[in-house]
Amino acid sequence: MKNNWIRNNIKIDTLPEFRKAVSIKKSIKKATLFVTCIGLYDAYINGKPVTNSMFKPGYTDYYKRVQYQTYDVTNRLVSGNNIFSFLLAKGWASSEHFSWCKHPYYDDTYLNVEIRIEYQDKTKELIYSDESFDVYTSKIISSEIYDGEEQDLRIIPKYVGKASKFDFKIRMVKQEGEEVIEDEIIYPRNIFTTPKNELMIDFGQNFTGNIVFEIDGKEGEILSFLPAEVLTKEGNFYFDNYRDAKSYFKYTLKNGKNILRPLFSFQGLRYIKLVDIPSNFNISCVKGHVIHSRLERTCYFDCGNEKINQLYHNIIYGQLSNYLDIPTDCPQRDERLGWLGDAQVFVRTASINFNVKKFFKKWLHDLNLGQHENGSVEGSAPIIKKSVREISSGWGDAITICPYEIYLAYGDKKILKDSLPHMKKWVEYIRKQGSNEYLWDSGFHFGDWVSLDAPYGSYIGATDVRLIATAYYAISTKILASSLKILGKDSTEYDNLYVNIINSFQDKFLKDGLPIGEKAIEGSAKEQTGYTQCALSLIINFDLGKKEDIKKQTDALVELIEMNGMRMTTGFIGTPYILRALTKGGRSDIAYKLLLQEKAPSWIYSINKGATTMWEHWDCINDKGEFWSPNMNSFNHYAYGSVFDWIFNYAAGINPLKPAYEEVLIKPYVSKDLGHLDVKYKTKFGLLCVRWYFQDNATIYEISIPKGIKARVEINNSCYNLEEGKYMFSHI
Repeated sequence: MKNNWIRNNIKIDTLPEFRKAVSIKKSIKKATLFVTCIGLYDAYINGKPVTNSMFKPGYTDYYKRVQYQTYDVTNRLVSGNNIFSFLLAKGWASSEHFSWCKHPYYDDTYLNVEIRIEYQDKTKELIYSDESFDVYTSKIISSEIYDGEEQDLRIIPKYVGKASKFDFKIRMVKQEGEEVIEDEIIYPRNIFTTPKNELMIDFGQNFTGNIVFEIDGKEGEILSFLPAEVLTKEGNFYFDNYRDAKSYFKYTLKNGKNILRPLFSFQGLRYIKLVDIPSNFNISCVKGHVIHSRLERTCYFDCGNEKINQLYHNIIYGQLSNYLDIPTDCPQRDERLGWLGDAQVFVRTASINFNVKKFFKKWLHDLNLGQHENGSVEGSAPIIKKSVREISSGWGDAITICPYEIYLAYGDKKILKDSLPHMKKWVEYIRKQGSNEYLWDSGFHFGDWVSLDAPYGSYIGATDVRLIATAYYAISTKILASSLKILGKDSTEYDNLYVNIINSFQDKFLKDGLPIGEKAIEGSAKEQTGYTQCALSLIINFDLGKKEDIKKQTDALVELIEMNGMRMTTGFIGTPYILRALTKGGRSDIAYKLLLQEKAPSWIYSINKGATTMWEHWDCINDKGEFWSPNMNSFNHYAYGSVFDWIFNYAAGINPLKPAYEEVLIKPYVSKDLGHLDVKYKTKFGLLCVRWYFQDNATIYEISIPKGIKARVEINNSCYNLEEGKYMFSHI
């Protein structure tokens, strides 16, 4: 596409719609439409939508690039006049209310269109967006990501003038990511009135999407509503955790049939509170449309414990809710940003549940584009104009961890090749921090975010942020060295750097194999300390100590867990690794006890509270029914769903030994508390299946290996090298 940008310079009270009449007088061989915009667009030909995909052209670093979409419209054109129309909204690019700043990218919406027509007689016609495009009003009064949408269906769009050319240069790239789609319909579970006399609808599931109404209306009647994720302990509407997101939807009806649905806004919700209600309203006219990026499901899990099955359900819905063009943190409040810490701790689970290769390819490009010249990486991607600008370990390390995990999942070296220069810049940036090039012991860090081993209400946990930072420095350096080897490059410098980081870590943070610091018990930590569940989990999982000390470290971790009533205290950084560390240290029994723990903090605690997605805090709602601070209290925040990669890798025992599962180790850790376990995973070679269950006094294992995969199966200290086939093992 060429830079042929137009805009609307005429003041109107609705979203603008651009139109172009194209006359077809000859037989068409092929017609192609290319579209992009600054903002969001929907495209129509003769009043019918060109595509069912949503939120186009997608969320990118709009300072650096914008995607464009390509549509074959050959069969949509008719002989004679054809009206191409394009409805524009502000979206992520030019909203007056996005993130923590005003106008994060641009102050208006802009459209760029190209129509290519090839006729049967071999002649061609090219049509570009220019001053010949007409500007019309529309039925949409306002629409923004955070604030919801207002429509007046009585409005008959009218012509207001011509479009204006705009001299605008930006890099345009063909769409890289997955398209955003409506994938599922959820019907209301219940309609009820709260103690405060609020009329509410419960959909029974927290999800990301939109509410659609089909109503026979009367002229001028209004339907409006607000969303909610949960109710108060008294059973009333609760909206405080949406913070400054207005999330208000208002429709003014026309006579006759009205189909009410937002086009350019989405919400995270389970409930809606009806504010204005038309006379013909009833619950049968309402449905919820689930919205997310188009992702192919690759894993199915079932076990004999229904609460763990519900946990997996919550993980799946949490991922879908937050994989809307970018990996967001949450879908409801005034945030919905691509926070790097959330993305990196969950990326392995993400690639197990769904095929996310294309999804991450696009997001990683924006992550790389946002890296500063000095190699530093901000907390979220795509970068925004006035972002937090807090450079933190565990968050910035997404620039090494995410591409490496995607490579391991799918075996695509190009992802590593594209990311390699950025990995190196990141490691070199860390290397220059502080006075010791082998430690990262300076600057701000998010730490073990929202862990429970610090005083109540604090966000940064008790674990020494310097220990966490140096641990991630080590793992990023190790990934960089491994990536160099995979790509056939010399890794000597970074192999040596990694060794020096490990040695410095042990000198600085360990004494006799254990982290330096006081033992931290829940709620007792006044200062940061190295002696925490998080610290020990990182040390064991990342091999930061000496091999001979793993048992001592594991025993110390178990002691801390037991001191806390067989419960975790970990946050975003420690939680993904604590079950892995226990299993690596020979205590899978304790890992299972944590998995199955029902008191807070635990995974099942939220399920017992009725959760249908993952919570941001272990105690979003405490035992008294009280909410955590509304400043940061999302009930759809997928980070803690990273536990499923432990279930997959250890409970099911499926571990890739080569990228894309070309070779796997199958070594299940069984537990009678699960009753049975059944995992089906779709690899590029076919379906890999592991099932185990108990029969009489025996444990039965059933394993199915597709052609193209070599498997090493380890059961009860016996090892089997297997290829394609179905196998059964029995152990008493």
